Amino acid sequence: MQLDPKVQRIIDWRESIAVLPDNHFFEIIRMYLGEIKTPFNKQKLIEELGAFIRREENRRTLISLLSETDLRIITAVKYISSATQEKLYSFFAGTYTFAQLYERLLNLEERLILYRKSDRSGKTIVLINPHLEEDLEPYTKQSVLLESPEYAGLSYEEPASLSPELIAAYISFIHKNHDLCKADGSFKKRTESEIERLFPGKTDMLFNLTKAFINLSLLREAGEGYEIDKNKFLAFARLDERLQYAYFCVASAGRFSRSSLVRQAKLLLDVATSVPHEGFSRSIILRLAYLISEDQSDGTGIPAMGTSSRFSAILNRARASQGEVEQDSAIIEHDSDLSSILDRLIECASLFGIFSKKGIDIHGESIFVPGAIFDDVERFEETPKCLSVDAGFNVTLMPGLPLENLIPLMDFMELKTFDTAAVFEINRKSIMRGFDAGLSANRIFSLLKKYSPYEIPQNLEICVDDWSRSYSSATIFKGYVLQVSSEKASITENNPAIAPFIAAKLATGIYLLSVESDEQAQAIIARSGLDFIGKIKTPEKTYESIGFPEFVVPQKTDRFDTSEEPAPTSDEERAAHFEAMRAELEKLNLPPEKKEGLAQRIQHKIILSPAQLRADSVKFERIEAGGMDFSGKLHIVEGSISNNSMVELQFDDRVIVGVPLSITKTGTDATVLMEVMPDREEKVLSIGQAKFVKRIRGSVLR
Repeated sequence: MQLDPKVQRIIDWRESIAVLPDNHFFEIIRMYLGEIKTPFNKQKLIEELGAFIRREENRRTLISLLSETDLRIITAVKYISSATQEKLYSFFAGTYTFAQLYERLLNLEERLILYRKSDRSGKTIVLINPHLEEDLEPYTKQSVLLESPEYAGLSYEEPASLSPELIAAYISFIHKNHDLCKADGSFKKRTESEIERLFPGKTDMLFNLTKAFINLSLLREAGEGYEIDKNKFLAFARLDERLQYAYFCVASAGRFSRSSLVRQAKLLLDVATSVPHEGFSRSIILRLAYLISEDQSDGTGIPAMGTSSRFSAILNRARASQGEVEQDSAIIEHDSDLSSILDRLIECASLFGIFSKKGIDIHGESIFVPGAIFDDVERFEETPKCLSVDAGFNVTLMPGLPLENLIPLMDFMELKTFDTAAVFEINRKSIMRGFDAGLSANRIFSLLKKYSPYEIPQNLEICVDDWSRSYSSATIFKGYVLQVSSEKASITENNPAIAPFIAAKLATGIYLLSVESDEQAQAIIARSGLDFIGKIKTPEKTYESIGFPEFVVPQKTDRFDTSEEPAPTSDEERAAHFEAMRAELEKLNLPPEKKEGLAQRIQHKIILSPAQLRADSVKFERIEAGGMDFSGKLHIVEGSISNNSMVELQFDDRVIVGVPLSITKTGTDATVLMEVMPDREEKVLSIGQAKFVKRIRGSVLR
C-alpha cells in the first residue's frame, strides 16, 4: 500500500531524528522536552518531540521568530529539488559566505524547522519539517528569493542592442574582410581598427557576434579566412528576432549541440521575460534562472550549473551525449569555473539587447531590465521603403526591414559607416560580388526599387548594365566538364540521360554538367549508353542548410510576483518575545553557566516558552575560545576531532569552516589539518594564530 506523501515525509523526519549521533539527539530532546528520564524509549521520545511541534502555540511561536534570512533559506530549500549544501551555497553565492549559510542551516535544524536525510545516491539533502509545511506556506513564495533592488544610481547610457541593420552591415563588412581573426580567435589589429572606424563603440559586441557566427556555422572557413554561408544565414534569419539574439548570446560562449543550444536559449529568454520593469540585480537574476530551470524540470529539478553553478546540468548533459561540446568550445571543463558561464551570458545578453543595464544597487551590482527587443514594435503591413540611393551611388538604410530581406542586399553593397543609420556604397567591386553571388542586373534593380520610395538614379542603372556586360565577357567555371568530339556533340546534347544535366555549353562538344558527385556523374553516363566517356573531376559542392530549431518565444510576464510577502511577525514583536524570555530567565536562581546556556538558546530562538527554561536541560560544554587562550582553542579542536564535528577558525582576513583531521604540535604553536568547506580541500592552519575557534556541534551539511 502506498502511503500518503505527507505521511511518508513525517516518517522520513522521524527517521532523520532517530539516526542522529547520540550526543546530538539527546541534546535536542533536552532542549525541547527537558531532562531525559531513564529508562527511555527513543521512538517514544521522537513521538513526544513531534507532539511538541504540533501544539498550536509552539508552531505559532516558531513561525513568528522567523527572520527574512530564515525565510529566504527555507524558501530555497522548498523550491530547490534535493537541496544539498552545494546547491544552496551556489544559489546564495554572493549573498552569504559558506560559514554564514552553514550556521544558519544548523540553527534552523536546531529549531526543528529543517531536517536532513540521505537520498538514494547517498547525498545529504535538506528538507522542511513536514509538521510545519502548512504554517510556512504563506511566507515561502518564490518571490521571497527575488528581492527588488535598492538603487544607488541610474544608468544614462544609451542601451546597446543588436538590430537587423547592424547584423546586415556586419555581413557586408565580412564580405569585404574575410581575414578577420588571428590564430587564437581574437581580432587582428587591422580588423579591430576598421571595425572601430565603421562601427564606433561596437567592437566588443561584434567580437562576441563573430564568435557566435562561427559557433553557429553561419561563417565557414574559406582559404585564409571566413565567408558567410548565405543559405544557412537566410534560414537563421527566418527565426523570431528574439530567438536569433538568444542563439547569438549562447553561441558566443561556445559551440553546443542543437538540444543544448535550445535549452540555454530558452532559459535565457524565460529569465529575461520574467524580470520585472524595476529590474533585478545580477545575483538575483542568477537565482531567477535557477528557479526557472527547476520549474522546467517537471518536479525533478534541473540545476542549471550542477553542484557549483547555474548551467552545469545543461552543459554536463551536453558533454555526456555524442560529444555535444566540441574540443574548441569556450566552455571551461572544471565545475568550479562553470559559474562564470551565466555571468558571461548576462554581459553578452546586455550587449545584444536581451537585457539592458538600468543602474547599480547599493552593493555595487548592476541592475538589469528586459531589453528593447521585448518592447512592442510597430509591424509594417506592407514592405517598408527603407532605402535611399543618391546620385553618388550612396545608399542610406533606415530601420524597418527584417534580416531575411537585408541579406541579399549585402551581396552588392559595401559598408561606408554604421552610426545613427547605415550608409553603404554601390561600386564596381561590390556589384561584381553580387554577380558572383548569382544576382543579375535586373535582380539588383528590382531589389533597390522594391525598398526605395524614390526613383533609382539613371546613371546607376547605366553603370550596373555596363558592369554586367563586362562581367559577362569572361567567365570562370568550376565543376564537371564533359568534352566529346564534334561529330559526337549532337548525339550527346540530345541524349535523354545527359541533356537535363547540361548547365552550360562552353563550346562545341564542351559542356558544364550540374552534378555533385563522382557517383552521380558515373550513374548518368551509365544510363546514357555512351561507353567512350571516362571519369571526370568533382565540382564544388553546394552547401545545404539543415535549419535551426525553433520554439515559442515567451512574452513578457510576471512569472514570479515580486510584491512583498506578509512577514510572520514584526521586529518589535520578536524583540518582545526575547525580552519576555530573558525576564523569565532572570527570575530563576541558577548557576551562571546554566543561565548562560539558556540565554544562548533564547538568542538562537530555540526557547519558545518559559517551560523550556529548565536547568536540567543544560549540559555545560565549552565550544569556543579566542584571544590568547591557546590551550582553550587547542582543547576545542581536539574535542571536535573526537566528536567528528566541524570547527570555525577566525583569522584577521578570513573565516574558515571545515572538518579537523589531525593536530601537529610545533613548539609554542600547533597546526590542524582541515578539510575546508565547501571545496573539501585539505589545508594546514595555525591554531595559535586563529583569533577565535568555535566548535559546531552538528550539521545538516554532513
